[in-house]
Amino acid sequence: MKNILKLLVVSLLLSSVVPNTVLAQKINKKTAKADRAFDAEEYFKASELYKKAYKKTKNRALKAEITFKQAECYRLSGNTKRAESYYKRAVKSKYPDLIVYLRYADMLMINAKYEDALEQYDLYNKKNPTDIRGEKGMKSCQFAVQWMKNPTRYLIQQMPVVNSRSNDFSPAFGNRDYSEVYFISSRKGSSNDKIDERTGEFFTDIYKTKLDKKGKWSIPKAELEPINTEAHEGTLCLNENGTTMYFTTCKVESKKSLGCGISISQRKGKLWGSLNTLQIKLDSNSTIGHPAVSSDEKTIIFSANLSGGYGGKDLWIVEKINRGQWADPVNLGPAVNTSGDEMFPFLHQDGTLYFSSNGHVGMGGLDIYKSILSEDGLYVSSVNLKYPVNSSADDFGMIIERKSERGYFTSNRVKWTDSEGNERNSKGGDDIYQFELPPLILTLQGVITDTKTGAVVTNSKVKLVGDDGSAVEFITDNTGSYNFDLTPLTSYEIIVTKEGYLNNKVTETTVGIEGNTDLVKDINIDPIKKEIILPRIEYDFAKSDLRPQSILDLDLLIITLNENPNITIELNSHTDFRGTDKQNNALSQKRADACIEYLISKGIPADRLLANGKGESTPYVMDQKDGKLKVGDVLSVSYINKFRFKKNKEKAHQYNRRTTFKVLTEDYVPTKVEEEVTKEK
Repeated sequence: MKNILKLLVVSLLLSSVVPNTVLAQKINKKTAKADRAFDAEEYFKASELYKKAYKKTKNRALKAEITFKQAECYRLSGNTKRAESYYKRAVKSKYPDLIVYLRYADMLMINAKYEDALEQYDLYNKKNPTDIRGEKGMKSCQFAVQWMKNPTRYLIQQMPVVNSRSNDFSPAFGNRDYSEVYFISSRKGSSNDKIDERTGEFFTDIYKTKLDKKGKWSIPKAELEPINTEAHEGTLCLNENGTTMYFTTCKVESKKSLGCGISISQRKGKLWGSLNTLQIKLDSNSTIGHPAVSSDEKTIIFSANLSGGYGGKDLWIVEKINRGQWADPVNLGPAVNTSGDEMFPFLHQDGTLYFSSNGHVGMGGLDIYKSILSEDGLYVSSVNLKYPVNSSADDFGMIIERKSERGYFTSNRVKWTDSEGNERNSKGGDDIYQFELPPLILTLQGVITDTKTGAVVTNSKVKLVGDDGSAVEFITDNTGSYNFDLTPLTSYEIIVTKEGYLNNKVTETTVGIEGNTDLVKDINIDPIKKEIILPRIEYDFAKSDLRPQSILDLDLLIITLNENPNITIELNSHTDFRGTDKQNNALSQKRADACIEYLISKGIPADRLLANGKGESTPYVMDQKDGKLKVGDVLSVSYINKFRFKKNKEKAHQYNRRTTFKVLTEDYVPTKVEEEVTKEK
C-alpha cells in the first residue's frame, strides 16, 4: 500500500497489526513523544520523531525497539521499501519479538523479492511453527513465481488522464453505459488543503471523470458538498442508474479517529442531496466501509471489524427489510473471510463477488479474488485472479461491466507490462488500471482415417455436439480433415459417420483450459465389410471362459453396436491347432456363444448377433511385429512347429485363440424400445 487511506480510507485498518506487547511499552522519555504520535496513528509524524530518538540513545535494546517501530510506521503508511530496510535492521539488531521475521518476509514479498521472502518465511516458520502465516507466506511466494511465468490472458492498461502522482483508487461506475467513473484521490486540491499527519498526504475526496465522444476520459473533477468534506471520503459504489451513491466517510476530531461509516446520497438533477447514514446494527466500537450494492439495491456487502468474524476486517452482507431498514449483518463465511483483511467488494450482476484480501494465498499485499454463488446461495470458494491482474503490491477495487470481462481496478505496483509486452512505469502511488479479458480462442481439428489401411477418408460427416446444446457438422475434404471452433467450459461428443464404415464417437472437453489452445483429435473409423479383430478377447488353452480383459473389449463392441443401431454382426471364435477338429469346433462355438451371452446380458438384441465357431480352420495373420512374429506371418501348424522355444510357440497359439466380428447387414430396424434404451446409454 502506498498509504492506509485505501483500507477503509484510514480508520478501518488502523486498529490492527501492531503487536500489543510493543504498543504497550512506553520505552522512556526519549521515545514518549514518538509513541504518542504512533498511538494516535500519525505514522508519518511518528517516523520522524523516532529518527530523532534513535540518534539520542546508545542503548542497543532501545535502538532495536526504535528501529522496529520505525519499520512499523513505514509499513502502515505504505512505504514498503523503507519498511523492508528497517525490518532488516531490526533483525540484525536482534529485536526479540519473532513477529519481526514475519514482517520482514511480508515486505520482501510485497517488493517482489520472492526468493528472499521464502527464506524469511521458512525461518519464521521454524521459529514459530504454530503460526500458519509462515506456511501461507511460503506457499504464496511459490505460487507467485509460477503465476508470473504463466500469466493469464488479462490485458491491462493504465489510465493516464485519470491518474496523478498522488493516490488514485477505488473506481466505481457512474451510470448504466459506463461513460462515467467515480474514484478516490488524495491529490492536491482536496476540500481540506491540510496534510494528514498520519499519512503525510492530503485528505481524500471523491472525483469524477467522463468519457467523451472520441473515447477519451476528461480531466477529473472533485465532487462538491455535501459529498466531499474536510474529512476523508472513501470507497464508493452507485446504483445502476447512477442516481444513488453509497460511500465511505471517515471522521477525525482533534487528531483522533472517530471511525468510518457508510453514507448515502440521492442525486437531485446535477447535484447530490443531503447525506443519510446506512442504518444497520453495529458493535459499539466497530467501523465499516467499502459498500457494494446489488443491482436490485436489496443487498449490500461491506467490510467491517464486527465481532463474530474471522479476524481482521471481514466482508458482511445485509438484506433490505423495508425502506431505510436493513436486517442484521451476516458474515460471508470462511470461504471468503480469513484471519487477515477482506475489503473492496464488488457485486457483479450475475452474483459473482470480487474482493481483495491479504489473508488468502496470494502474490503479496492485497490480491483480487472472485467467489461464485453456489446453488444454495452461499459463497463456497475464492479464486485468485493471478498475474497480471495481481502483483506483489496491493491490487484491489476491481469493477466489471455486466456483459463483458472488462473494467477497472487499482494497483500500487511500480511497473506494469502493456499488451505488447513493454514494461512501463506507474504514475506513482495507487493508480487505476483498465483491464480486459480477450475471448478464449479454442479450436479442434483432426484427420479421419481408415482403421485398416490408414488411408484418409474423404466426404465423411463429422458432427460436434456440446453439452451446452450446440451442434455443428463438417464434411471432410480431400485430405480427410475437419475443424471446429470450440467454446470454453464445454464438453463435446465428436461423431463420425460415413457410408460403408461403422460410426465412431469420441469425446473432448475445454473444461480446465485457460489459454488459447488448438486441440488435435485424429479419428479412425472401421470399414464395415472387413473382419475386425478384438485383440483383448483371448482364452486360456482348452477353455471358453472370458478373461477380465476380454470384457473390456466386449464393452467397446457394445458401444459400437449402440452407435450403429442398424447393423447385425457375426462373431467368429477360433482355437489353436492342438486337439481334434471335432473338439476345436465345439470349443470355438462355446467361445462365440460366451461372447453372445454377455452382449445379450447388456441389452443387445439376440437377433442382431450370430455366433460362429471356426475351430482351427483360419490361422491368424500377423498385422504387427511381436518378437519373432513378423507382419504378414501366417500362424499355421508348420509355422508354429518350426520354433524351438516353448514361449514363442505359446505366443503364436495365443494369437490363434481369438474372437473377431464382422458386419452381416446394415438394414436392421430396431424396435422403439430398443431405440429408447440406446438413447439412454
